[in-house]
Amino acid sequence: MNKPLRRCMASAIAGEVKQEVDKDIEEFGLFHSLYEGLSTLRDEYKKLEDAILWDAPKTGDTTCVRDKAIQVAAMATKIAMQTSPVPIDLPHE
Repeated sequence: MNKPLRRCMASAIAGEVKQEVDKDIEEFGLFHSLYEGLSTLRDEYKKLEDAILWDAPKTGDTTCVRDKAIQVAAMATKIAMQTSPVPIDLPHE
């Protein structure tokens, strides 16, 4: 895979992760603690593991793996957001 294609794919996936983070925060709010964040991340990871080990091999379709990977990235992003200092120069929406 060449560099321009990697960048394009990474950008598209990052956009999907951002949408998932936004959707999750709208529905569930922020994590109440880092322990809740870890528990949620672990649950999503286990679903990803199941998709890789069981679902995809049975069906031959890796869509479920991709979807679960985006969920894991979204929960990890949400934890990172909640533990990061807020920058002063945030863009306005």
